[in-house]
Amino acid sequence: MKISRFVIPILIPLVSLVFFSGCQPAEKSPSTEKVLLISIDGFRHDYRQMYHTPNLDQFADEGSQAEFLIPVFPTKTFPNHYSIATGLYTENTGLVSNNMYDPEFDAYYSLADREAVQDARWYEGEPIWLTAEKQEIPAAPLFWPGSEAPIGGKYASYWSPYDEDLPYKARVDSVIHWLQMEGETAPGFMTLYFSKVDTYGHWYGPDSDSVAVALKEVDEHLGYLIEELNRIGKQDILNILIVSDHGMMEVSEERVILLDELIDLRDVEITDWAPVAAIRPKPGEKEYVFGKLKASEKNYTVYLKDDLPDRYGYKNHRRVSDIVLIADPGYTITSHKRLISADISGGTHGYDNREPEMRGIFMARGPSIKRDQKIGPVQNIHLYELMSHLLNIEPAFNDGSLDSLRQILK
Repeated sequence: MKISRFVIPILIPLVSLVFFSGCQPAEKSPSTEKVLLISIDGFRHDYRQMYHTPNLDQFADEGSQAEFLIPVFPTKTFPNHYSIATGLYTENTGLVSNNMYDPEFDAYYSLADREAVQDARWYEGEPIWLTAEKQEIPAAPLFWPGSEAPIGGKYASYWSPYDEDLPYKARVDSVIHWLQMEGETAPGFMTLYFSKVDTYGHWYGPDSDSVAVALKEVDEHLGYLIEELNRIGKQDILNILIVSDHGMMEVSEERVILLDELIDLRDVEITDWAPVAAIRPKPGEKEYVFGKLKASEKNYTVYLKDDLPDRYGYKNHRRVSDIVLIADPGYTITSHKRLISADISGGTHGYDNREPEMRGIFMARGPSIKRDQKIGPVQNIHLYELMSHLLNIEPAFNDGSLDSLRQILK
């Protein structure tokens, strides 16, 4: 497929976004309502009670909100963003971690590997932007995990390689630009992504002044988005969903699991370390390695792949390793060598998705969303069905259901 560059002007000086046009949409959907999905990475469910977030608070009060959002396992960034986009558990998306090995491909995936991130063979299921494009609704998933790859042989109408340094104002201005487009090329589905709350949570921990600073910046840009929507008169056609992929938990060097004290690391390959260690024993070593880890089980739980709890929706994929070691909350799986080279402080995520500190947020506002509606916890796999409903499109196969979210709909 030939790819051409599509330059989107931004409404601030000296800044422009380069997007790529992957497929030409057909006729615009008859639906007049659009959907904007916003991710605030690492926004723990209780941050609004801990920190000052006036614009988020007003947004929630004027729309609907869940008690918290339940992530999929493991509670990592790429798996959860892609499960939100597809409505699938990780065993059905194939995105079982931020870092993983595929024995069929004999290849490794890492979110830091641009070539792997843009390789469609790693992404199973159908993300919402592809579902929309198939039904003649152009999509603009800005910086959403999976959007850089031609999944199903197709790119969204508007996409861009991830650029962490792109100012938040420029990201918001991109959405405002798309909302002012007319005709067949105007996007009906868009995303925004803010990473700094997660970054500062990792660096300084969830209970830090730095997280407060990051939240203030994101909250101010949400306020700017609402002001711009009012200015261009598009607030009455846009349903906005605000989510986070996971929460955050404090870690320290006092709470570590030193794997090289438990097993001989020469007997295994570790494709992912903490807090869920993916352990690939060398041929003939599986039962021995598992037995050693099981005998020393403290501050972690170790499973053979087939014995992983069904509730994780995780074990039935070839990319899940033969042995999986899950750290208890707040603990880090490492080795003496890694401990010397890496500072274990601040915060992290990835733990069991039942842990309160791993919970995210969900709130929504727009013409199809009830005002002042509070509901109980929601699993993030149900959001794909909600977005399909709001776009008036037929959803692809998924693990979710609209049932738990019908009460927020007008």
